[in-house]
Amino acid sequence: MNTKTARHLPPILAALATAALAAGCLGAAITLKGEIRDDKITLAADHAGAAIRLQVHNAGTKPCDLTPVITTLAPDALPTKDGQVDIDSTGAENTVRMLMGGPAGFVRRVMPGEDYEIELALEGAPDTGTRIMLCNGSGDYARGRYAVLDFNR
Repeated sequence: MNTKTARHLPPILAALATAALAAGCLGAAITLKGEIRDDKITLAADHAGAAIRLQVHNAGTKPCDLTPVITTLAPDALPTKDGQVDIDSTGAENTVRMLMGGPAGFVRRVMPGEDYEIELALEGAPDTGTRIMLCNGSGDYARGRYAVLDFNR
């Protein structure tokens, strides 16, 4: 065996292992594109893993208070109050819980014509429940401004 090659083998293996690890980390969050309209939200896929990079464009004429939630309820039967989906912060079963949000109760108001990107990463994704990306302004849910994003398990 050539000793010159043997001496360089460990750094090469270390570099390959580092590259493989980095590729695995970068590949963990898939990019998912979507479009917000006045009567629906469409996503490029209906399921994804626990980590996603959501890229949405508001092609409608109304702002969207973008709110990612998780629930065990049927996506078309969420509880509402004053025209908005009723978010429960207690974590009780059969409620709608936010995945993340700001002080206004939603992640971001996406204005018409605006693009928005957010990374949603859930450590230890729940065994049950469905993610729903919704606009949570008054009447938005009733107009169908939501999209279901099931988990890959």
